[in-house]
Amino acid sequence: MKNNNLRRLIRGALILSLSTLAVSAQAENWSDQTTINGFMSTRFSVTDESLYFNGTRPDNGISKDGSFHGTQLGLNLTSRVSDQMTVAAQLFSAIQEDNYATHLDWAFANFSLSDAFTIRAGKIKYPVGIVNEYVSVGVSYPWIEAPLAIYSESASGPQATRESYTGADAVWSDIRGDWTLGADLFGGQVDLTNMTINKMRGATVRAEWNDAVLLQVSSYTGSMSPDDPTTPMGALMDGKSHSATLAGVKVDWNNIVAYAESASVKMDIKMAGVSVMNSDSWYATLGYRVMDRFLPHYTYQNWEQDDGDGHKISTLGINYTVSRNAVVKLEYSNIKTDNNGLFVDDVGVATAPAGDTKMTSLAVDVVF
Repeated sequence: MKNNNLRRLIRGALILSLSTLAVSAQAENWSDQTTINGFMSTRFSVTDESLYFNGTRPDNGISKDGSFHGTQLGLNLTSRVSDQMTVAAQLFSAIQEDNYATHLDWAFANFSLSDAFTIRAGKIKYPVGIVNEYVSVGVSYPWIEAPLAIYSESASGPQATRESYTGADAVWSDIRGDWTLGADLFGGQVDLTNMTINKMRGATVRAEWNDAVLLQVSSYTGSMSPDDPTTPMGALMDGKSHSATLAGVKVDWNNIVAYAESASVKMDIKMAGVSVMNSDSWYATLGYRVMDRFLPHYTYQNWEQDDGDGHKISTLGINYTVSRNAVVKLEYSNIKTDNNGLFVDDVGVATAPAGDTKMTSLAVDVVF
């Protein structure tokens, strides 16, 4: 009996030791195959207007009281499962209703069929708009916030780009001399507040010359499905198409930095026979680096919707590069609003300001 107990004890210890070694080896392998990095932005903006700008409600809009709207933190994790497959995810936290709301921004599996072809599936960043796939990473572009004429997530905004979609895509990329050519065929669904875009499909093609000039064109379409189709607006949207076409160029050559993008959005929503939600928007940015540290820049953006809503924003800014991982930004903007634009009152109802609005913003963007 004692020998049996001893054998059981030795066998148990051996199994435990082997299990510990296996877990340790897996942990070591996981750490070798996994990278974690992230980004952070701290932003403060103040206007000369009592109404709230660029927020779905007073708690996260910008007014004369000042707001840290846009302050955010993201953590990225990428792990190589095999020579052909990796998985990636991003946790994202931002100010929402005076608190930090954290959610899974995107998470997908990436399978390489060859050096040129890749298949992805899961929750994927929307591949529409030149900076949309990294729109939260402030270090990667000159503005404090990407131009709202293209990159607004507000329900009353241009509706040209989205945070992410759930589905799959096929990505092709190839180098031809000084050119890097690419294409992305994507499809799935987009989950929005009180709305889902079903049967979404689209394509993006891009061409980049010598890491200095990027050209990109995108087009997509889908079918709107409101959570409550019995409401008047829900009935107008239910089953109707939502499509957009975008084109843009980015230049980073010598000391010159320039961006320009345009978007045409079509929604088959009609009131009294008029397609009220169709819109056209564009922006242009020009900057020039001075002493490798300073980047003064100017941006003009314009958004016009068929129902008369929209805005025109002129922004003068200057960036100071602290290091390759940190940038301090200062901007001054003049906002000219058509109809209500992106302004709401104390209870969150769209309301037009009396005249032009001045806004001053300061930000610190960091990657790590």
